[in-house]
Amino acid sequence: MTMEIKEIVLMVIGAMVSIVAFYLKKESAKISKLGDSLRRIQIKLAENEARDTERWNQTCKNVEDRRQDIIKLYEKFEKK
Repeated sequence: MTMEIKEIVLMVIGAMVSIVAFYLKKESAKISKLGDSLRRIQIKLAENEARDTERWNQTCKNVEDRRQDIIKLYEKFEKK
């Protein structure tokens, strides 16, 4: 009788370990998937930041060019 109880306890412990391992594996897969998604999002953000920086530089250059054009126009009007 005591041997049967020990065997039952070992089977229950084995079943519990198996169930815990199953759920840990499932959660690990979810975390891995979230990590991959996070990496993709970080890459997209970096690309967008680079594009935004380039656009901002172009915009600043265009604004400065227009400012120089306006200065030249005023100079021409002052001469006349």
